[in-house]
Amino acid sequence: MKTEKIQEFRRRLLELRARLVREVNQLIESLPNEGQPVGEISHIPSHNADRDSDGVDKEVALVQNEEGLLEAVAAALARIEAGTFGTCEGCQGNIAVERLDALPYAPLCIACAQRGVQV
Repeated sequence: MKTEKIQEFRRRLLELRARLVREVNQLIESLPNEGQPVGEISHIPSHNADRDSDGVDKEVALVQNEEGLLEAVAAALARIEAGTFGTCEGCQGNIAVERLDALPYAPLCIACAQRGVQV
């Protein structure tokens, strides 16, 4: 892959990382504060039965998902630094540029991803 294209992917990954960090921080800040003193007046219910546990569970799941994406982006940036970006971690073949255009943090080619290869 040409150096210019790799630098384009690096730029996109850095932008994606910055966006994900902002989103994770916002999601974490929006989670109820578990350490709040009992009886303190707040918009957050002080009794577990009063909480929207489904809403909190969804927010926690979103945070975990975004953190997983952050890890994938960090791994892709590490592959760029190591000179292995664009190489499938399953079969060691090339990952199609079209796949990387869609998922710049993809560690596997389509064939390995479809086979369920674990990295």
